[in-house]
Amino acid sequence: MESLIAPRIPPSVDLRDKVFHLKTQIESVEDAPGHSSDITGGAELIVESDAGPHDAAQQKRAAEMQMWWDEAIVRNMDLPDGYAKVAVLLVKWEDELDELKTRAEAEELSAVFRDRFHFVTETVELNVSSKPQQQMRTYMSAFIQKHDGPHNLLIVYYTGHGMYQEDQKYLELTASLRPMDRRGFQKEAKCNWNKIQELLQEEDVESDVLTILDTCYASNLTKGGKEETRTFELLSACAIDSTTAAPGDNSFTRALIDTLKRLHGQYGEKGFTTFHLNQGIALDKRRHDTPPQLWSLKQHLGRHIHLAPLKPQQTCELKARRLHHVPRGYLTLRFALRDESLTQEQIEFLTLQLSKAFNNKLLVGLSRIDWLGIKPARTTNFRRAALAMYVVRKWKRICERQRKRQVDGVGLPDGSTTDAPAATRRKRPRDSFTNSPTPERKRDYLAASQPPSPPVSNSSKA
Repeated sequence: MESLIAPRIPPSVDLRDKVFHLKTQIESVEDAPGHSSDITGGAELIVESDAGPHDAAQQKRAAEMQMWWDEAIVRNMDLPDGYAKVAVLLVKWEDELDELKTRAEAEELSAVFRDRFHFVTETVELNVSSKPQQQMRTYMSAFIQKHDGPHNLLIVYYTGHGMYQEDQKYLELTASLRPMDRRGFQKEAKCNWNKIQELLQEEDVESDVLTILDTCYASNLTKGGKEETRTFELLSACAIDSTTAAPGDNSFTRALIDTLKRLHGQYGEKGFTTFHLNQGIALDKRRHDTPPQLWSLKQHLGRHIHLAPLKPQQTCELKARRLHHVPRGYLTLRFALRDESLTQEQIEFLTLQLSKAFNNKLLVGLSRIDWLGIKPARTTNFRRAALAMYVVRKWKRICERQRKRQVDGVGLPDGSTTDAPAATRRKRPRDSFTNSPTPERKRDYLAASQPPSPPVSNSSKA
């Protein structure tokens, strides 16, 4: 079928007497899976906004278990809670180039992160004084160098236009969809987001990373990696090959700001995960037509980034304490569990026992135990067949035992069943049959008794 992909058009633009060139794309059911796989490049969509009730319940349960684990491990191992430092880089275009006029929403989002969560915030504006690609690389490199650390979180947010370049397979950030209108130099106001994302995915970066893209085609080409030592997630405003609303009441950033405020009031100092953030935005009625997407760009499918307010007076103390516990290696264990999930009490008990087991810091220098999720046990066809055969054998045994019990119950002379005591079911010895009465006598025993005849009187005889 045909689908029309519409650009983000700011409400202030006069549309009268304008000519629009719409991109028509032919899609089919057969082509969709392969196309999606080519775009994502190995990334995993860990939370789907339109997931079924069972999947949504499982995802919510997994997020709850992670929060329980993080709280318990901090308490039982006497660790600082949350990240030692969280820094936010907000990227937008200079006002003269910004066709969408994103300044108001970007400033309000920066204030929420800074005032409510006490995160370090920086805002940069791209222009055309030099190549925006070089500007973006410089800003991002300086941001990583200044705020990177093994116990830190980096958040990168972008708001503005976006276009997916199908021929070269990359997401292009641009200030305007009309580069030749009014200013000829606007055609240079663009940069390749994929090259910037590669900087955040380099092996030298130690922090967890959360990228938030409020732009069209934000989920296109979310290339994943194989590293398992840190968490890298992308919260996008729309799904693959989809567009999103311009700044205003229905924008993604507006829903993001409102959800951050609501979750901050709901969870307080405990914080919440990116799962709860994505779910909250998806439940916003203004975003039902364009639900957000949460992607894992590392193989941490069971773990989400945890967002909690930092305590300003303890930030330096937390950083100093954690500098003595920089990890140099990671040990991965796998526990085969009886159940597919754990309760809060079970998690509390497990974290307590593990903390006791690794309490000797002279033997094992343990700094933290991270929750990477629970995966369902894989059941092969051979196991299914073996289980079915086992059930059939058990059922046959039960049926045979029941049939034998019925037969034995009918054959006993005293009418007892096999449930009677063993002494009553023993066979009589052979000599007992020699003294037994003849068949006629047996019939006498079995015949009904007759009343005795009355005595005959002799008095009537003459």
